[in-house]
Amino acid sequence: MKCPKCRGRMFAEKFYDFVRSFDAWKCTCCGEVIDPTILANRARNQNIVLG
Repeated sequence: MKCPKCRGRMFAEKFYDFVRSFDAWKCTCCGEVIDPTILANRARNQNIVLG
């Protein structure tokens, strides 16, 4: 998978919260983290027209 921010290589990583754990993709170059929740929020925010 390629990073949408810098086109670097991404790898799967497990993250831990106080309550749960979740899997996400992390870029080796810029540190961008992407999971299903982040993608859903970005898609929802792109549909909002400002102004």
